[in-house]
This record gives sequence, structure tokens and C-alpha cells, in this order.
Amino acid sequence: MHNEALSNYIANMQLHISEAAFFHCTASWHHMDVLSDFNRLYYMLGEGGHIRIGEEEWYPKRGQLVVMPAGTMLSVQTMEGREFSKFFCHFNARSGEQELFQLLETPSCVDVADSEETERLFGELVDHYYSSELTSMLRAKLLLQELLCQFLERGGGAKLRQPANGSVDKVSRVLAYIDHHLADDVTLEQLAELAHFHPNYFIRFFKSATGRSPMQYMNQRRMEQAKTWMVTTEITISEAAERVGSSLYQFSKMFKQYTGSSPSEYRKTMRMQRLQQGQQLPLP
Repeated sequence: MHNEALSNYIANMQLHISEAAFFHCTASWHHMDVLSDFNRLYYMLGEGGHIRIGEEEWYPKRGQLVVMPAGTMLSVQTMEGREFSKFFCHFNARSGEQELFQLLETPSCVDVADSEETERLFGELVDHYYSSELTSMLRAKLLLQELLCQFLERGGGAKLRQPANGSVDKVSRVLAYIDHHLADDVTLEQLAELAHFHPNYFIRFFKSATGRSPMQYMNQRRMEQAKTWMVTTEITISEAAERVGSSLYQFSKMFKQYTGSSPSEYRKTMRMQRLQQGQQLPLP
């Protein structure tokens, strides 16, 4: 259940980049006892740095990604007589009102699989951050997503922290219930009861965790599943509508609102893209 909750937290993550650059750290460079409301992501291009994150101390190596969560006291400095270079990105990654890296237990430093590729990605992120092109910030966010995926995957996975009030368990229970009842007429009262909250309070609680109301989230999950079915299976549009507990008319209308295309148009377009990329289509 926690894995499902974690996957949903990450899927609902909203990124904002506040700064990104290449930086050479001289022998006198340091930031001591800093408390920021944004996360820091470093990609180390050399060695000689000393980082303290809370009570933990790290000496990152060349070719490592480092994440320093928002709201954590940290110090970063160059070791005596040393210099090193790095790429860095300051960002927020929120799921609802909660900062993602305050919810996750992860290692602080991870080795990347391909140092040249990671350096290229981070370099492109920085270039797009400073570009004035229309799509530049969107591309920078996509590159940051890729780097964060590398960090989470190379770190051996991540775990959700367990707050004292048990809110993660409550959200996990509700998200798992929604995923297993996409075809059912689930009510707000049923979901609130799972979390042991009054329905009015539950709406605020759920939105603070996911960024969406319970019904908005459920409809989003239905459409995500339907998009997958359109591309990877041969089920009819009527069958897809039935699987998410909707009439054919309502399903087609909602699908177009979420994707900009009708279910049949979406299926045709996505399958054409897969063929062009040499990917297999589902067997009839």
C-alpha cells in the first residue's frame, strides 16, 4: 500500500525551478547553517566538497547526484586546499501542499550509471533555464524530472516517512481504495470514512496531500487507466467506459477533456507513434 501511495505522490509532483547553473567552488567557498524552503540538486564534476545535511556528513565523489531537502539545516563547503565544479538546481517538488523530499527517505548521494549522459542532461537543463524560448522552462522541468528519476532509481528506491499523525497511512489507504474501485460509484462519504474524517475536513486533507479534490483525483486515475488501455489493449471504447463506471457518452466527453482527443483518435495517434518508434502493438 505504501508503494502505491509513493507512486501516486511522485505522479502528482509539481516542479518549480528557482535557479540552475554550473559553478566552480573555490577553496574559500562555503554556505554554513543554511535553512532553505527549496531543495538542492547537485551533480558533482569533481571532489573536495564537504556537506552536512542535518546530522549526517557527506564527502561526495565525482559522478554523484546529491539531493538536499528543503527545510533541513545544511552546510556546504570546500575542503581545505581543494576546489571542485558542480552543476546545481534549486527546485520545489510538491505533491499538494507537501514537499516531496520531506516525505521521502532516500540516500543523500547516489552514483549515476552514465556520467557523460548525466552531465549532458544537467548542462541542457541549465541552458534551457536561461533560454527565452517559449518551451524552454517546460524542457528544463522535463530534464529535472529525468535527473530525479535517476536519483530515485539509483538510490535503491525510496520510502515514505511516517509522520506522527499517521497521515501517510490514511492517504495510502484512500489511494489504494480508489485504484481498486475505478468502476464503482464511490462516494465522498466512503472515502472520508476510510480516513476517519468528517467529509468536509477530508476534502481539505486530501487536497493538501494530492493537489486535487477526491473526485478530481478519481477521474484523473480513470482517464490515466483508459489512456493505457487505448494504447496497449484491444478493448473497445464501450468496454473501457464500463471499466471506469461510466456511460459511453460521458466517458468519451471526459476523455477528450483530459487528452484533447476522442478515445479512437487518441488510440490511432499513439499507435502510429509507437510504430514509428519501432515498438510492438498489442496482439488482436
